[in-house]
Amino acid sequence: MNTDLARLIEALRRALNDAVAPELSSDHARGQLAAVHDILGKLAGMTVWDPQALQAQAAALRSGNLAFEARAADAGLTLPAGDAGTDLPGAEARTRALTDWLDQQGAALPAPLAAELDAILCQALREQLRIERKRIPLTDFSAMTAGAAPDKKD
Repeated sequence: MNTDLARLIEALRRALNDAVAPELSSDHARGQLAAVHDILGKLAGMTVWDPQALQAQAAALRSGNLAFEARAADAGLTLPAGDAGTDLPGAEARTRALTDWLDQQGAALPAPLAAELDAILCQALREQLRIERKRIPLTDFSAMTAGAAPDKKD
């Protein structure tokens, strides 16, 4: 396929505008079309690859991983070897390895230290998710569902 997803969505929006909108006679139908346009527009924006967002997510995870490793070193713990690299998949792989290591330690770690290490990982994951969520626009589906079908008079 030679057309990227954002262009395909824009073509769908144009087709709805050109072919469907002129045929709509009710306010309800026009409201439904407006809601579909809104959703398609937001989807188009979400499909654009954003290297800065990916880099920010990787940085959030790397920062958390480094904090985890530093705290573990302060406690005299030996962590599994691994290099997170600089990209998001590498940072995610290191976070998974640290999470697995922490889960495997079970009762071997003092509870306060285990909780502290867990909190460090949770905070890193929360920060990564915040960055990802900023790219997802809020969509209000109420315009489409408020009146699923217009009132008909017999």
